[in-house]
Amino acid sequence: MHGFPDMNAPALAFRSVSAGYKGRPVLDGVDFSIAEGEFVSVIGPNGSGKSTMLRTATGLIKPTRGGVELFGRGISSLKPRERASLIGVVPQKLESPMAFTVGEIVMIGRSGQGRRWGVPGPGDYDTAERAMIYTNVFDLKDRLFNELSAGEQQRAALAMALAQEPRIIMLDESIAHLDINHSQEVLRILMKINREEKITVLLVSHDLNLAAQIADRLLLVDRGRLVRNGSPDEVMQEELLSSVYGCELRVRRDPYGGHPVVSGALDSLIRRPQVQKRLHVIGGGGTGIELFRRLLIEGFEVTAGVLNRLDSDAEAARALDITCVLEQPFSAIGADSLEEARLMVAQADGVIVGPVPFGSGNVVNLELAVEAQRAGKPVWIASGVHRRDYTTDHAAARMAETLKSGGAVEWGGIQDLMSRLKAYAMTPQS
Repeated sequence: MHGFPDMNAPALAFRSVSAGYKGRPVLDGVDFSIAEGEFVSVIGPNGSGKSTMLRTATGLIKPTRGGVELFGRGISSLKPRERASLIGVVPQKLESPMAFTVGEIVMIGRSGQGRRWGVPGPGDYDTAERAMIYTNVFDLKDRLFNELSAGEQQRAALAMALAQEPRIIMLDESIAHLDINHSQEVLRILMKINREEKITVLLVSHDLNLAAQIADRLLLVDRGRLVRNGSPDEVMQEELLSSVYGCELRVRRDPYGGHPVVSGALDSLIRRPQVQKRLHVIGGGGTGIELFRRLLIEGFEVTAGVLNRLDSDAEAARALDITCVLEQPFSAIGADSLEEARLMVAQADGVIVGPVPFGSGNVVNLELAVEAQRAGKPVWIASGVHRRDYTTDHAAARMAETLKSGGAVEWGGIQDLMSRLKAYAMTPQS
């Protein structure tokens, strides 16, 4: 088959692959393999690198480190015609700038099959017709592609990929914008060819429940790294998904199919009473923006400062109508501003120290947190202050240690903080 002697080689293998765009890294040390005949889905948040992974797998992006193998051979060593005979790609949306019919679009899939003089033969037409029948677009073969509905276009794009007679089909969120009827139809086709023809399928999807329902294995990608590679049960873990997606998620088991099902926490949010607790945020340089947003969504009252005017956090506080103490741009925090913030902290129920860098100009903000702790207020401090301490005498790191030794809760990520704050808000004595 296709001149590949090693039939035991994986259909696709990433060997510690790093890749990106024009010097901008996206994938970082991705390593996995997919056996021939597997149905694998790539999941992860927007911007996590899923589409980049697919483009690297097809050879459109060359790795900066590591290598990609198709059926035992490095993808860079394959000629375009060889590559086309192995991989069929169904993009998110197939664009046809010219007035091609569906039949002509599907025949493009035969262009990489080594025909002499490029002239289609009877076998090519038979293969294209089979692909159109399989995908239920044969009766549309004389229709102009651009006149079809979105669902019909996606089925035609799948027919073009099948006409290549590939050994692996890759789909980049190709069913994301289809209605449930058309998406179910495309999925049935994929599952059928996977099971009956043993064609390997790699599906990039943002639909976690769909991926868990149809895939043998899931690849969970976050910020360019492969953070979990396993069965749906192994990947669909509440704590892991909540951390990766940055929101509270729940996992239960479907009573009919038995596969894991993910849902958000909107039901509890709807029933949740207003928190009625005020938290003061110490941020700066954009580190407070996501904190502001999430705290407001969770129902907390929020104050902030001291911040410099024109700082991105100060602009966000203004846009969100958050009361904030401001200092002049590019100035160290003065005594008047600090006293105003001190009064604000006194009215708060607790203090959150964000992942802000500290220098001589703003390190006095940490004194506010220390004073709040001495007054019996809870403090949550972002981990790694010592790495963001630019004071000459390590004052920020020393105050962070004082806070932690006094009981301040250290947090690593926004979801970690939100979980801790939820427990705090639900504690009657807090």
